[in-house]
Amino acid sequence: MKYSKDDILQMLISQYQFQIEFDPVVVKGMDFDFESSIFEWIDACDLVDPITLAKIYHKEFRIDRPLSELESILKDENNRTVSDFCEYISKHAKRENIEPIKLLGQNCQTASIFRTLKQNLTEKGADTTELKPSSEIKPFFLKYGSILIDEVNRIAPGTISEFEYKSHKFSRIGRNIMFIGFFAMIGIWWVWNFNWWLISPIILGIIIFQTGDRKQPEKLNLGGFQNFRELIFGMENKLKKAST
Repeated sequence: MKYSKDDILQMLISQYQFQIEFDPVVVKGMDFDFESSIFEWIDACDLVDPITLAKIYHKEFRIDRPLSELESILKDENNRTVSDFCEYISKHAKRENIEPIKLLGQNCQTASIFRTLKQNLTEKGADTTELKPSSEIKPFFLKYGSILIDEVNRIAPGTISEFEYKSHKFSRIGRNIMFIGFFAMIGIWWVWNFNWWLISPIILGIIIFQTGDRKQPEKLNLGGFQNFRELIFGMENKLKKAST
C-alpha cells in the first residue's frame, strides 16, 4: 500500500492545524494547497530551513533515494510547489503495511493498528507502558502531543485534523506578564540604566506560566476522540476509505 499525493497533503495540513493551536508563531489563515510554492508552505508552518527539512522527511518516510533529490525540491522553494513535494514523497515513501491480527479465530484490524501505533510511539521515545485501548488521549497528548499526531497521521492520514486548545488561565496570564515585562525592561533599559529589578516581572511571569502549565487545559479537543479505542476506530475508517 502506497501513500497518495492527497495523503501527504493531508499530513501537511493536519500538522499545520496542530501548530495553529500550539505554536504561537504560526498564524491562522495562511492556508496552502498543491499549487502553493514550497516557500509559502514553509513560511505558513514556520518550518526549519530546506536542507534540514529534507533530512527530516527523508528519514521519517524511510526514502531509499539520494537525499540530494529531496533537497533540490525544497531548496528551489520559489519555483517548486507543494504538489512536487507530495508527489515525490508519495512515490518513494515506505508505508507500513498493517495486516490484521488473528484474535479468537477472527481477523482484527484494530488490534493490529493499536499495536503498530504503540510500537511506533515507543520507538519515538514515548512511555507506552500503561497505554491501553481504554486509555484517555488527553493525558498522553499533553506529554507526547507532536509525536502522537505525527504517528497517527503517518499511519492513517487525516485521522486527526481538527484541534481545539485553550491553556489554563494561569498559563495565559504568565505568558502575558513575561511579554510585557520583557518589552518594559528593554524600554526602560534604553532610556535609563539596567537594573536587576527589571527582570522581576519576567521571573514572576515564568513562575505563573509554569504553574498553569502543570494544570489541565481549559479546553482540549482532538478530533472528537476521547480515548485510544475511539482513535483506533477512526484510523481504521481512514484506512478503509484509502483502500477503496
